[in-house]
Amino acid sequence: MKAAAFSGMPRFYLLILFTLAAIDARAQTPASFEDRPPLGAEITVGPLGDLPSSTNLFALFDTIVADLIADRIDTGGTATGAPSRTGAHGSTWTQTAFRVGDADITDPTTTGLPLLMPGVDAWEQVEVATGMLPIDLSAPGMAVTLTPRRPAISVWTRALELTGSAPLMNAGSGTANPPAINRLSSWANGNLFLSGPLATASPAGLGALFSATWNRATYFERNGTSALRAGLASAFLNLTGTAGGNQIRVIGWGQRTRDAAAHYLPFAQPAAGQQHIAFHTQASWQHSAAGGDAGIRAFAAFTMGHRSTDLAPPSSIVMERLRDGPVPSLLDPGVGSDRTWSIGTRFNSGVNGSRHRISAGLDLSGASADTQSAFAGRVLELLNGAPARVWDFTDPIAESVWSERAIGVFAGDTMTLSPRITVDGGFRFETIAGSAESQAGAVNWRDLLPRAGFHVGLFDAWRVAGFGHYGRYAHRLPLTDLAYGDPTAPTANIYRAPANATAAIIQGPVVQRLGPGSGGSASFSSIDPNLRRPHMDEMILGFEARPHPALFFRIAAIGRLEHDLINVVDVGVPESAYAIVNVPDRGIDEVGSQDDQILQFYNRPPATFGADRYLLTNPAGDAANFVGADIVLRMEAGRSSLLLGGTAGRSEGVAANRGFGPLENDTSVAGEAFVDPNALGHAQGRVFTERGYTIKLALTHHFRGDLTVGMAARYQDGQHFARLVILPSLNQGPEAVRAFRNGRTRFSFTSNLDLRVQKGFTLGGHRLVGIVEGFNVFNEHFEYEEATVTGAISRQRTAVQPPFALHVGVRVPF
Repeated sequence: MKAAAFSGMPRFYLLILFTLAAIDARAQTPASFEDRPPLGAEITVGPLGDLPSSTNLFALFDTIVADLIADRIDTGGTATGAPSRTGAHGSTWTQTAFRVGDADITDPTTTGLPLLMPGVDAWEQVEVATGMLPIDLSAPGMAVTLTPRRPAISVWTRALELTGSAPLMNAGSGTANPPAINRLSSWANGNLFLSGPLATASPAGLGALFSATWNRATYFERNGTSALRAGLASAFLNLTGTAGGNQIRVIGWGQRTRDAAAHYLPFAQPAAGQQHIAFHTQASWQHSAAGGDAGIRAFAAFTMGHRSTDLAPPSSIVMERLRDGPVPSLLDPGVGSDRTWSIGTRFNSGVNGSRHRISAGLDLSGASADTQSAFAGRVLELLNGAPARVWDFTDPIAESVWSERAIGVFAGDTMTLSPRITVDGGFRFETIAGSAESQAGAVNWRDLLPRAGFHVGLFDAWRVAGFGHYGRYAHRLPLTDLAYGDPTAPTANIYRAPANATAAIIQGPVVQRLGPGSGGSASFSSIDPNLRRPHMDEMILGFEARPHPALFFRIAAIGRLEHDLINVVDVGVPESAYAIVNVPDRGIDEVGSQDDQILQFYNRPPATFGADRYLLTNPAGDAANFVGADIVLRMEAGRSSLLLGGTAGRSEGVAANRGFGPLENDTSVAGEAFVDPNALGHAQGRVFTERGYTIKLALTHHFRGDLTVGMAARYQDGQHFARLVILPSLNQGPEAVRAFRNGRTRFSFTSNLDLRVQKGFTLGGHRLVGIVEGFNVFNEHFEYEEATVTGAISRQRTAVQPPFALHVGVRVPF
């Protein structure tokens, strides 16, 4: 096993981090902090514009939020056109939630992703909550809340920013061995920002904030020679009016993104793209009472998105399962439209001098989707280069139409028992009803989700306090779950591939039939009428300190249990129907015998061919857990800001599919674990969104002479994986099994430092700001992936982290 060691970080790299972190710790008036912020990170408007980000919040999250893990590294704009899959503390990425203010903008079909990709300049603050979530928010693991930036109230602020990167400015080569997982070729960005008053008549005021962003990027993946294209065009408008204690806000946000088609490689179409057009509108009213933080607010929002592709799927393709992921993923994300709406109200009672701070609210929401698969044809599946199976997909002409409705009611109270002790408690009551237009099966859930905690002041010096928290959070319903039993959803017939096959040619009988669609037979695929809603119980204990009004430090121990996870089970051909084949495994050490073992493969009897029946249910034993620690140090003081965090943790969960990627090593992706017993062996292991140890830092400082420096640095352990052993001579074709669980081995660490330098100067009587951004400035090439199959190249590096990339640009205030 390759141990991830902190000694891998260059010593002078660490010296830079801690030297700069000490700068200006006592400067000017500090910003205020919440009494008890959630676990995670809060990034305010100043640092948002001063940190290196490629105008992409996902790139910033991945680099500076210690407990967040993303499915790719965006170095200089390689992820310009599509959001990353993100999770924290071992939580599934499919349940990450996104909000603008109080309004949810999470994609209801591909849950865990937002319908619109947020930039950096439209937000007053961005909160990434990964634990201890407030009572008005329910997400089992992670939630991102975007607070819109307030328009300027006295004078207009106008700026045009142009930034770019040419191929000669960026490192990396298509002939590198091993190749970079991705590398930037070119990048261009234009941003127009306007903010100011429309009316200033006292005591009322009306302001407007407008941001328009245009991004284009070309990049390469691995040793590809065809540049992939990505782009984003976005316009955001915020109108805010105030009168007395009332504030009214109206938001309009439109966006178009484009990235390479999700499966361009097996389709051999690198020029093909996946487009997404989305629009969000939101209105809110807030009334604040004098004498405290009491008040009431209400909101209404509507968001829609449309997915399309210019991929021209052929009638048949060839794919490598170990490289391209699970074969059914070729059908996603598909084409179609998504819609969400929400209406809600919030009440807070917190008058100065009161022992109680009461909060309560109501949310009504709904979502719908109509979708069609991206592909319907034949696929020759290769397993480590050997022909394994031929998949013949069928997707009915009719679109799949799914919908859901939800109600959430919550109330909580934080009560001061003494000057040193406060306790809090509350509950959420939620109902969810989901159904498909073309089938009778439905999902109906009702859940009571309690929260409780305490906070005890221990020492006056440094304001040291202890705290504890318990919360129960429930999963949202991905609309794609409603595909099971839906006659309009796709199905597949699976055949064993001939030993010398080079194309998807069908020979012999059907080995397996696969959903999620019903294929016109209600007994073939269905949803368990007693399907339970997955939920997570969270316990947190820790200490915090405020040695200075500008500084906040916290260390927390975290424990989580997830129950009633959902997956699909082949009830027609259970594990007991297979014959067991014992195969000796010599392990990695071919000389010694200390890791020798017997592996079990499951051989499918021909009598069971085609007898499959599928049930979406709560499989026995499908649970997950996490234990770990989280440390954060935060400082906002005049000219400086600092966010330094670290995590250590260990997760356990059943991986949905064989492999180590986010579509494989995740607990809540519907996969093969309970369909094929060869996929269930050693499936309980450490999951994609937990990396053992991480350290991340964000630092900004405004020097004299109109010079600003922003830095983001990251160290994190590599992905957990398991060595795979392949047996070719099974009735159903070659199969791979894990030699041990994910996490007994892992890839090496990744580490990088990104910098943004801004210098203002005057030219011809006009102020200009020069901008230089460097990503992976030391051009580190630490390992990103390894070969995972037993054999001569097992454990050899197959990809390294993205290389150095450089942006230069100018901002012109006017």
